[in-house]
Parts: sequence; C-alpha cells; structure tokens
Amino acid sequence: MGTVSITGVSKVFGGTQEVRALDQVDVSLAEGEFMALLGPSGCGKSTLLNILAGFEAQSEGSISFDGRPVRRPGPDRGVVFQEAALLPWLNVWQNVIFGPQVQGVPRAEYEPRAKEILRLVGLEGFLEALPVQLSGGMRQRVGIARALVMQPKALLMDEPFGALDAQTRLSMQQLLLDVWQRFKTTVLFVTHDIDEAILLADRVCIMAARPGRIIREISITLPRPRSVNDLLKSEFLGFKAEIMAQMRGVH
Repeated sequence: MGTVSITGVSKVFGGTQEVRALDQVDVSLAEGEFMALLGPSGCGKSTLLNILAGFEAQSEGSISFDGRPVRRPGPDRGVVFQEAALLPWLNVWQNVIFGPQVQGVPRAEYEPRAKEILRLVGLEGFLEALPVQLSGGMRQRVGIARALVMQPKALLMDEPFGALDAQTRLSMQQLLLDVWQRFKTTVLFVTHDIDEAILLADRVCIMAARPGRIIREISITLPRPRSVNDLLKSEFLGFKAEIMAQMRGVH
C-alpha cells in the first residue's frame, strides 16, 4: 500500500537548551500520493521525514505506515538524502544491488528489476563506474535506483537535488517525474524550493518556522504527466503566487 498517518507528532531535543523542533503535526498520505513538505530551513521538515523513516522517535503523538506504528527503519520505506552516500569502493551496479543482496533476495528476482531501473535512470552504460567517477547528478540517480530496487512502498526524499546546479536539478526533476509516473510509489519530498514542490507534488504542505507545524495544505491540480515545461504555464505561476504569499507570512 504505502499509506502514512501522522497524528499530533511533536519532537523535542534536549540538552543545555531544550528545542521544540516539531509541534503537533497532523498529516496523512494516501497510497501513491506525491506530497512535498515546503518550508524555511530549520522548520523541522527533515526531522519529520527522519521520524517516518524510523531514524528518530517522536516525543509526542503517533506515526504509522500502512496501519502499523513506525519504530525502526525498514525496506518498505526507501530514503534518498541530499548526498547519495554511496559506498565508494563499489561500482554503480554493486551499489544498486547491495540492499537486496544484504536482505537475501534471490539474484533471479532482483537482477531484472535492477537492470530495468538503471535503464530508466539512464545509467545502463555506467555499471562499472565508481562513485568518484560520477557527477553529482549521476550519483543521485544511483541513489534513487538503489532505493527503488528494494521495491519500497514509500520513497522519502530529503532535498535530494538541493546541492545540484540549476540545469542538473531540472534534469533530475524530470527524471523523478518520469520514474514516479512509472512506479506510482508514495513519496514524501522535503524541499525549500517552491517551483520544485509545485512541479512534482500532488499536494504541498507548508510548514512554519520552528517549532515546525503545518499551516497550509495546497492541492496541485496541474494535469499529469508533467514536465519541466510546466514551470512556464500560467496555472503553475498561479500556484507559485499563492504559495509565496503564504510563505511571506510564515513565522
């Protein structure tokens, strides 16, 4: 399935000065929905994603995936970070199949799927390349392929294109649109880029500055399939104006 339910989730970090990173967040994702979390740096977007991934625990509230409480990481939730974090001693093919190999998945099951995904992300000609030989965009393609080969029910993406130059970022956004159109995996996508959120998502949730909380949800009704050419359409610009007006009041 790939459904998410987040109810009353708060996160407090201790230490010499207590910090409330999240405050009573309520949101849900339907199966196959692409949702973007949009907000200023430090508003708790990544913290919320990490809790759903099982990397951190909430201080209050509940979070469930397919009706089961989230308490630890699992292969049903693939994670893509801003840095691909590939294993530098493994080549592209070895990085992509590392997960299913560790999980004990039979080679006959994961190999055809890995080849298809690598073809979709345009890396079939780079199977023997080491991460150091790849550009930043290509490393992110490997990271996306590595997550998808595990057949996750949800893909959690934490500003995966934030470190890329503008041209590469557009290319990666188009790639993600095409890949999502093929697999229809549930996606939670963290970003602070308004254009990116509108282009990719079915729904944009705007978060306020710390303590993080969702202050507005906007359904993006641009027809699918989408492309980067939609960035210039009047309907797109209308959504952008609406979100910019909302974010100017974020505090």
